[in-house]
Amino acid sequence: MYEGTAKHLISDTELITRFNAGDSISFTALFKRYLPLVHKMQRQYYFKQYDREDWEQEARIVCLKVIRQFDENNGATFGSFFKISLRNRAFDIIRREKRIEYVNETITSDEENEVLVDYSRSQPDECAICHTEIDEFLTYCSPFELNVFDLIVKGRTRSEIKILLKCDQRSIDGALSRCRKKLKLAMK
Repeated sequence: MYEGTAKHLISDTELITRFNAGDSISFTALFKRYLPLVHKMQRQYYFKQYDREDWEQEARIVCLKVIRQFDENNGATFGSFFKISLRNRAFDIIRREKRIEYVNETITSDEENEVLVDYSRSQPDECAICHTEIDEFLTYCSPFELNVFDLIVKGRTRSEIKILLKCDQRSIDGALSRCRKKLKLAMK
């Protein structure tokens, strides 16, 4: 039905209008139009935990969000808005992977990980869910918050953290408070 869309016979705006009216095929046609951009970005940015299918799924989600937010009266084209949004998502993924990598480097031994999860009292699926929630929590944290959290998990006192991180008590208390809020958010 929309074979001609590859040749851009139907504009992006028309496809968006049709999709918003309930025509799901229009979304597929629009997304296929920008699939070369999606693949180019995957080659441009290295994702450790995302294969081609994962990245395409992320791109579909971004495309849906862009369609909902797109307003042709703002002066930007759909393509440029999608490209910027997709690039921002790529940066989010890379930042998340770097934070997880940083945390994995700082919390390396099994003994320290068991402080976070008591495997003897948990089912395997509960442990997996907990690890996922902890990873999500860690992506929300700033580098300073990660340092404070890591030292608290390792059993350091606030006074020791103050000396190690060369900061004041108020900064540590603020970081811990933010960590608690972010952990609650991740555990919901």
